[in-house]
Amino acid sequence: MINSNDQSPMEWSAIFAGAAIAVATTLILSQFGAIIGLSSDGVLAGKVKLANWAVIATGIWLLWVQLFASVTGGYISGRMRLISRDISAHDNELKDGIHGLMAWAISTLVVFVVVGLVAGFGVLIDSINGNLNLPTTLSQKEQNMAVIYAFILGSTSLVSAVASWWAGTVGGDHRDQKTDFSKLISFKKR
Repeated sequence: MINSNDQSPMEWSAIFAGAAIAVATTLILSQFGAIIGLSSDGVLAGKVKLANWAVIATGIWLLWVQLFASVTGGYISGRMRLISRDISAHDNELKDGIHGLMAWAISTLVVFVVVGLVAGFGVLIDSINGNLNLPTTLSQKEQNMAVIYAFILGSTSLVSAVASWWAGTVGGDHRDQKTDFSKLISFKKR
């Protein structure tokens, strides 16, 4: 029997499983969105007018992608965490939420690193090919668009952090209640 003092307060396998699922979900939904034209590169480059439907649709799509990926990763990390029998139900709920939040944090960091590397690689390729034409100054419209998008991305990130926390607690509650979804979702014939 393991002494409760020897256990790590974080179950990293559950956190990394949730984070991996959140990153994969983000990448797949982002690819899908880019294919149907919902990407922020045209908006940030000033190719789309501020009142254009594409700006609104892209913002809603980014919010949906972040929320869906965060809830999925948070739920998985909370559901996969082992229950701690020597602490109260409230402390278990707190740990489930923290596991969901950690899955969100790790997946968010991974997505930012991947996006930064892809952008850096694109700039490098453009500069090697002589296609890099960076403006020395941004117009007022471009500055406003950058501020609006930064605010949207920051606020959706905070909303998805809360959603991931909540999903972690729901996953933990489903674990504790032994909720069985096999009647709704199962690949085996019953």
